Amino acid sequence: MPDPRLIFSILILSLIFSLHGGVIADITLYTTDFSDATGWETNSPSSFYLDEGKGQYHYQITGGTGSYAYYPLSGPFTGPFTLEFDVHPVLTEEKSSFRFGLGTEGYDSQKGPVVLAELYNQNGEGAFALTAISKENLRSQTYSIPGKANYSGKTVRFVDGEEYHIRLTWYPVEKRVSMTVTAPGDDTPLFSHFVMVTGKMEEFTHLFLTSIGEGQNGRKAHGYIDNISLTSPSSVLATPEPVITSQEPTPTPTLVTSVTSVVPGQNGEPVDITPDPIPKRTPLPAPPTPVPTEKSGLLPLIGILGVGFVLLLFRR
Repeated sequence: MPDPRLIFSILILSLIFSLHGGVIADITLYTTDFSDATGWETNSPSSFYLDEGKGQYHYQITGGTGSYAYYPLSGPFTGPFTLEFDVHPVLTEEKSSFRFGLGTEGYDSQKGPVVLAELYNQNGEGAFALTAISKENLRSQTYSIPGKANYSGKTVRFVDGEEYHIRLTWYPVEKRVSMTVTAPGDDTPLFSHFVMVTGKMEEFTHLFLTSIGEGQNGRKAHGYIDNISLTSPSSVLATPEPVITSQEPTPTPTLVTSVTSVVPGQNGEPVDITPDPIPKRTPLPAPPTPVPTEKSGLLPLIGILGVGFVLLLFRR
């Protein structure tokens, strides 16, 4: 007869595994360190190209040119995602912007669905910016400048010549997109905030850098992008990203996300849709980590019955 202690151990392990449902791995949709640029396409090879010496991808986003570079995903993607990358701006002229994110064919920074990280220097502000536009073309934005869009924290500006690591995360249940900026290799946020999205965010098909959209004709933003990673977490925590707020002992205003519909109103003007105020949230540690999804089924019952059977054996 098998050793009852061995049977007991096996049944206990089965019970634990069944209760926790095992480990569900994240799905990697795309990753590259630009040792090569396989799959990347552009309509302007002089502006977007692999710098083999640096092992990075060069960008030059020039307003009014309609230039872009893109990587097509294997198929339309809908669901939670995290997009991370490193960016090294060399020169971002006034009235220019670096723009990179996840969207659709057309590579238009003004047409949804799209989630873009920007180094925004349209008015010499030098701000980090997050833009999310739903499939219905309802826009949500935030900038690292107090009083601009829905941000009320401290001023944070990017500096040409410095490198930054940016993480964008889409939380479908909360209808929220977050942006966190750190220095490469450092987990301390330089800037972190989020926007609430009105409308659908689905069927993303392309990663892209683009000049299509805002920008003054002839004004340039150039530099390098590297270490891109696009993943779909097995599950996403509902907690928000940490918000970098001012250290001054002043009350933080209630966050309100302004969303503008492109559908004209009765007088032909755009319709402003302002959702209910979002209560102030307590900053939490970054980054959000995926949590395995628990599963239920017959295994817990089998494990419990097995434990009872073994106990009966011991009593004999």
